[in-house]
Amino acid sequence: MDAPQEIPFYVGHLLPQSHGVITHDEVDAALDSKYDMVAGYITNGAFRSRVEKTIADARAAGKEYIQVKYLEESEANLHPGDHIGQIVAFTSPWIELDSSDPLVASASKQVLKHEMAYAAFVGINNVVITGPKSTGIIAQYAQSISTVLATSMYMQVHIQLPIVEEEAGATTTEGSSDPYSSWDMWNTIRSICKYNLRLSLALRLPLKLPRLEVQARWLCEPVRFLSLSSSIFLPNNKGYPVLSKHHQQLITRYTKMRPVPYFLLSDTNRDKAIPASMTASQTSAKNVKPADPSSYLAYIRHIQKNQLPVTVLERAGVGYQDYLQSPLQPLADNLESSTYEVFEKDPVKYDQYEKAIELALWERDPKSTINVAVVGAGRGPLVSRALSAAKSAGRDIKLTAVEKNPNAYVTLLRHNRETWGGRVTVIKSDMRSWNPDFKVDILISELLGSFGDNELSPECLDGVQRVLSLDGITIPTSYSAHFTPIMAPKLHADITNRFTSEPTAAETPYVVYLHAVELLAQDKYIHNAWEFTHPIPADAFEDIRIMHEKGIVEGSNEHNTRFSKHTFKIPTRGVIHGLGGYFESVLYGDVELSIRPDTIEAKSKDMTSWFPMFFPIKTPLPVPDLSEVDISIWRLTDDKKVWYDWIVETYTVLDDTKRSRLGVSDLHSSKKVACLM
Repeated sequence: MDAPQEIPFYVGHLLPQSHGVITHDEVDAALDSKYDMVAGYITNGAFRSRVEKTIADARAAGKEYIQVKYLEESEANLHPGDHIGQIVAFTSPWIELDSSDPLVASASKQVLKHEMAYAAFVGINNVVITGPKSTGIIAQYAQSISTVLATSMYMQVHIQLPIVEEEAGATTTEGSSDPYSSWDMWNTIRSICKYNLRLSLALRLPLKLPRLEVQARWLCEPVRFLSLSSSIFLPNNKGYPVLSKHHQQLITRYTKMRPVPYFLLSDTNRDKAIPASMTASQTSAKNVKPADPSSYLAYIRHIQKNQLPVTVLERAGVGYQDYLQSPLQPLADNLESSTYEVFEKDPVKYDQYEKAIELALWERDPKSTINVAVVGAGRGPLVSRALSAAKSAGRDIKLTAVEKNPNAYVTLLRHNRETWGGRVTVIKSDMRSWNPDFKVDILISELLGSFGDNELSPECLDGVQRVLSLDGITIPTSYSAHFTPIMAPKLHADITNRFTSEPTAAETPYVVYLHAVELLAQDKYIHNAWEFTHPIPADAFEDIRIMHEKGIVEGSNEHNTRFSKHTFKIPTRGVIHGLGGYFESVLYGDVELSIRPDTIEAKSKDMTSWFPMFFPIKTPLPVPDLSEVDISIWRLTDDKKVWYDWIVETYTVLDDTKRSRLGVSDLHSSKKVACLM
């Protein structure tokens, strides 16, 4: 088992609103105390008093407009200096950008403008802005944030919101609390701001956390700060402040996100007060003493040092979380050695292949020589596994390795001389044009892509099927494609940012280690779209052979087209940003591979060779509670290339038999970036 790996935590101390100027010495003292940063307010109470007086004077004079003059020196808490790089700035929490009072709203916008301008002047990079005061006029608030993003081009803006509506004070029309109302506010703000990459969240954690589904919703959002007030800590038996197990588990989940959010501790100097979560009777019964301000930081550092070890998949995915990669073009391009090396680092896949090969060999006549071919052999990992399987099964094999990449061919020749003892016949050829003078009993390939068939495994294996003996088999024997609607705001923001330089960005299926995403379907359902089996039936293969003999190209790959449509039930509102794509494969017998999150543990635990596929949609589609989503997807070909089309339709359910359409996406097509045959 891996030893615990310490994940870097960046912890800051949020100074109270009553604090004055933040000096160089104060920042140094915080850093010496093992904080990584200091957070504080841009302006002080003097500025607030002046603004409030200005509003009152305007109201008394019957004015319909107001002008807030720029900051005075005595009203600023920040001043230029080397220490500014360690400060996170907070705008005034008392402004009301969403106020229905025109004077208050106007003054608030001007205060925000002045504070942002001053923060930029002194060199602040990160600014936290308090979220809307209510759910009523969020568009007005969002418009102000959009203006800030347009004018403060080099600053990261973080909207501070509570994780649940109880803290925000929002309720549904029926009067019951709505656990998603805070997220609704955020979703409106970031949508109006067009998923700006410089806009993120500072999330406040309450004493009582919401249910896990609500917590999971925020895990797919760009949370850059977690605000931890001393009021959410509880004293342990020794009187030291600690977090509940539920809070610890949530923090652990956030440490697996990339980037890991910064932690901001606040109210730690509140007259050295006993945590607000304790009543007077509880403190008396436990003999709890006021908490030392440094004990809160010490506890967070304790959590940091006791994180769970990373899993095999997490280790393999470092640097790839939510990173968009275009799929490989294995037929059109010759892969680099480094690409092969990445795939070869996955022992699980090759262990499964070896099990499948050995199982197939056991079913063959032990007295005969079995013809085995590895097609698309790359640098030879499956060749080594085939030799090992033959030894374990006690079977005599004649092994051939076929590879079209001339560079990988050289490596195969060297392996045959130095590692395999000349036991392998190495052929440089495209498998589809290879014409041996013998028939193959077991044909082995590793042509699978993240969606199963997206790297043209069907076309390649069709092209080489003619070399199989009448009772010949392929490994894999089958593979299937699977999809589900997902919420992936980070991926959508990334793709949107690419539009100017990559016009096809929103119609490109990407390989992605899906991390900050949420599966929206009921019970996280993933639909099995279609399947390919090999070898294809003899009559179908004969029809294709005749077409090729006659030089008929058009329609010769029509049997490899596919279509799937499915209706997904959506229990909780959200936003669809695209489809998550996965595959499963039967290598042989009961030996399988899977990258589906719900079956990978059972079928190929710790396998890291493939990340899922992401099919984006250009415009996000909101879905309400208890809605339905129809997804249609096609695998298409023109006999020169293969691509996918997909479309998403959303519906509100009226009753058991009726529903009303809410929206429909564009018909997306990856034809312009199709996989070349």
